[in-house]
Amino acid sequence: MSVQWQLLCLLADGQLHSGNELATSLGVTRSAIWKNIRQLSSLDIEVVAQAGKGYRLAAPLEMLDKFQINNSLNDRTRQLCEPPEILWISESTSDHLLKKPSPSPGVAHVCLAEYQSSGRGRRGRQWFAPAGHGICLSVARKFSMSPANLSCLGLAVGVGVLRALRSAGAAGAQLKWPNDIVANGCKLAGILIDVQGEAGGPLYVVAGVGVNYHLNHLAEKAVVASGGIAPACMTDVAGVEVAGRNQTAALLINEICAVLADFSKDGFTSLADEWGAADYLAGQRINVQLDDAVLSGVARGITEDGRLRLEANGKLHLLVTGDVSVRAEP
Repeated sequence: MSVQWQLLCLLADGQLHSGNELATSLGVTRSAIWKNIRQLSSLDIEVVAQAGKGYRLAAPLEMLDKFQINNSLNDRTRQLCEPPEILWISESTSDHLLKKPSPSPGVAHVCLAEYQSSGRGRRGRQWFAPAGHGICLSVARKFSMSPANLSCLGLAVGVGVLRALRSAGAAGAQLKWPNDIVANGCKLAGILIDVQGEAGGPLYVVAGVGVNYHLNHLAEKAVVASGGIAPACMTDVAGVEVAGRNQTAALLINEICAVLADFSKDGFTSLADEWGAADYLAGQRINVQLDDAVLSGVARGITEDGRLRLEANGKLHLLVTGDVSVRAEP
């Protein structure tokens, strides 16, 4: 564990810690503490320095704990995946798994990181999450044969993520086509799917999931500046009933591993009704930004192969991709 990671773990209680106390605990110099405090700010962490007294975080954090997460996994998940790997800093948890040898068919690899320096979102956007605030998680699975309706895999993972976040306290969360989870119209989580292999199989799939567990103002400003949907976070939408960060991570692993296993056998068929019941866009007037145009109309759910039904100008359009925004009422 790096000095920087250990330092953040000591500060995570939100209490004031003197430079001498931190240096003694970590076996380094006061100068090293000062340098690492400065480096934490580059990870979008708000550290408050009080002259002559020490340092504290602007708000307490719950750091990822491998043992707590492992102990919260259910029996089925223990059969479906290897013990999760937890990293301090990763460019991308999905890229990390893509570089590793693929798992055996039916056994998933799981990776979490406290901070992603180049987390990937849709359409080339970056996923912003200060260290220790979000849940940056990827699950890799190998399919010996291509599942039915492979194009719906992201939707299937969305069902798993929704189940987990609702169980963690975000009871009002919904699914927004094609790969977002929203609460009160704001983005709570996003999903990105990477697929490698031949069309008929075998296929190596990595499902990357980013959850806004807690946000500070630095991250909120970065998301808005990037042109993304306004963010929401678990600690706001779930209030005092929110599950802890480690418990939420375990719920996500349980549900994502389950839907990947079910998808390998049944495709999207067994999950379609559940997705439709949570469809945030259904019946709403929306704009869809395509590569060279904007289509406006009313969302009419999705097809069995995951395309968005958009009723516009007296016609029904079936869209494979696009950036969707809900139109303000006139």
